[in-house]
Amino acid sequence: MSKMLLDEIDKTLISELQKNGRATLSHIGKKTGISHVAIRKRLARLLEKEVIKVSAHLNAKDLNAKIAAMLVEVENSQRLKELTELFKNCPRTVLLSGIDASNLLTVVVGEDFSTLESVVGVCSLRVQKGIRRSDVHIGSLPVYPQFLPIRITSQKKMYTAPCRAKCDQCESFKGRQCLGCPATKFYRGPL
Repeated sequence: MSKMLLDEIDKTLISELQKNGRATLSHIGKKTGISHVAIRKRLARLLEKEVIKVSAHLNAKDLNAKIAAMLVEVENSQRLKELTELFKNCPRTVLLSGIDASNLLTVVVGEDFSTLESVVGVCSLRVQKGIRRSDVHIGSLPVYPQFLPIRITSQKKMYTAPCRAKCDQCESFKGRQCLGCPATKFYRGPL
C-alpha cells in the first residue's frame, strides 16, 4: 500500500469520485478551486501510485443479491496463505482479509438464498482442509454499500471453479439448489 499522504484537494477529488465515478474533471475542479488540468494530473498520479482504482461495481439491490460473512480459523499461517490464493479469484468473493496469522474473513455473494446456502455448505472457504472453526452469518441485501465488486466473467470456459470445485459433479448443482460458479461453463445464473 502506498504511504502517500493525501492533501485536502486529493481527498475532495476522491470523495467526489466516490459519490459519482463519472464526475467531470471540471466539476471536481470547481469543488477544489483548481483547474481541470491540475485535477487530471492529480488523478493520474493517484492512479499511477495505485492509491485509487477505477472499477465497475454491480448494484446488489438490482441483482437481489444475498451475502454471507464467514470468519474461519485456519490451522497455520501457511494454510492461510494457500486459502487466500485459492479464494482471491472466486467471482463470489467480494472481501477476503487475513485478520491475523490464523484467521480469515470473507464476504461472499449469491443470487438467491438457495445458491448462497449451497456455496457456504459445499464449496466455500469454511469447508476446506485445514479449517479448525468457522462462524457463518447469512444476510439478505446489503444495506451499505449498495454497489459491490461482484466480478463478471465474460467468457465462461472453465470446467473447474477457481476454488477447484466441479459444478457438474456437485449434488447441489445437479439438484438445482445452486446456480453454479459464475466462472464456469456450467453456470445457470444472471451474472
